[in-house]
Parts: sequence; structure tokens; C-alpha cells
Amino acid sequence: MAYLDSLETGLNQPLSIANFQRKARLALIPLGDEHAAISIRNANVQKKATSWADSVATNISYQRLGNIGYIFARSFATRGSKDLPVYERCIDSIFAVIRRDGVTRLAIDVSSNDGGASAVGNMIIKHIFQKPYRNYSMSWKRSEAYLAKLTSWGFRDETYQKAAPGEMLRFPSGKVVPDKVSSPFEGKVIVIIGPETFSSAIMFATLVQDNSMAKLVGESPVNGHPTHFGEMYSTALPNSQLELRFGVKEWVRPAGRGKENKLVPDIPCKLPINGDRMTIVKQLEW
Repeated sequence: MAYLDSLETGLNQPLSIANFQRKARLALIPLGDEHAAISIRNANVQKKATSWADSVATNISYQRLGNIGYIFARSFATRGSKDLPVYERCIDSIFAVIRRDGVTRLAIDVSSNDGGASAVGNMIIKHIFQKPYRNYSMSWKRSEAYLAKLTSWGFRDETYQKAAPGEMLRFPSGKVVPDKVSSPFEGKVIVIIGPETFSSAIMFATLVQDNSMAKLVGESPVNGHPTHFGEMYSTALPNSQLELRFGVKEWVRPAGRGKENKLVPDIPCKLPINGDRMTIVKQLEW
């Protein structure tokens, strides 16, 4: 509270929206939420116009490099649950081609993936790992405001709905039994991570590492962590109309809080500045 009280200095004087935004950003630091942000509305219109969610079918691509398969997962972004079946069909078809190609090694590149729907990463996992695996645990505080959001999006969660406002719901790490797929990959897999890997892409890589599904190759993410806050809530501040967003769920990695909260590659290597990850794929002894 002393930290927040200190931010009140200067708030008794008129401030521009931009100056108030800079001041208000400091209030987000104690949250420890890497997704939390306070921004001027419509300031990022151009960025949103080029959102990966507008090109779902090209977010997951594949090519063959001799006897190596290379999947470039540039994003897990969606425009809502309606895009998940598109990802499902895309990923299923890619692994059908991988089986047809007869590759024995597979590299999955999420080094520039800034996240999206964690369900997309899970779709990939069921094609490369057929055994039960440990999932994330999660804490979720009941909120009337967020319940209204869920309802407006058409989602229903009876456990959340029945909980008392302010109650903390805790969901332990459980075992996931992957669905059977027609074209499972049974060769050797590596997952490439990098400084830009973020959010659900980190969750995907963390599940892979904590469950020993494959080796992680590359560099640690700069801004994201395996244990983090996610599932975003957005609202506009009433006077300034600044847009505030923050995570409503805390996700704890399968290995638990005792493990360092950093995604560290099993095989560290510097990623090429020009973005040519295929050089690494070809040069690695794996």
C-alpha cells in the first residue's frame, strides 16, 4: 500500500491522458502480471490490423528438409472459439503430410510465437506425445464482473458460477490423456524457443519440457515465464477511457513452484538474427 500511496504524488494536478497513462502503469508492477497493460484506446489500431488472428490457416505451416520435418508455429492467435476447428484441421493435415513424407525427426518452432489459445498447443502435443502427461494447476478468483464477461462471450462454467464472489477456486495439476489421432509422429522431436516466445507458446513449451516430451532448443524468452497470469480481462477506465487489461487466472507449471520460474532451453544456442531457424535444425546433432 505504501508503494501505491507514493504514486498519488502529482495526481492532484491536471495531467494529459498520456502522462496519466505513464503514471498508472507503475501501479501494475506489484501485480507481477506480464500480460497486464494500460493503454490509450485505438493507439494500436495498426498493430491490431495485422493481427495473426486474421490469418489463422497460415499460423501453422510445415516444410520438409530432407528427413527432417519443420513446423513453423508463428502464432496461436484466434478470433474466438470458432477458429479452433480451423487449427484442428490444419494441424491434422500437417501431420498426415509428415507421415506421408516419412520424416524421422521433427522441429517445432515457437521462437517468435507470442501466444493465443493454449488449446492450439495442446492440439500439437497430442500428435507428438501419446502418453498421459501432467497439466498446469490453476487458481481463479470469483468475480461478478468476470462472470458477466464470460456470459457475454457465450461461455458457461458452472463451478465458477456457483462460487461465492471473492472465493478463490483452485484446480490442481491433473493428468491429461491425449486424444487418439490418425497420424501420430513417433520420431524424435525438438521445440525451438526464443526471446519472443510468450504466453500460451510458453505454456506449450513448458508442458513439453516438464513432461520430458522433447528437448527445448534456443534461447530463453525475455518477457514471459512458465508460471504466470493469463486469460485476459479488459475494461475501460471511466474518466480517461484508458484500456486496462490483466490476467484473471494464475497458471502454475506442472513441475510446481519449486522449479525456477524461467523457461531454460535444454540445448542453448544463439538464434540467427535473420530468422533462419532451418540452419539450426540442420546443424544440430539430434
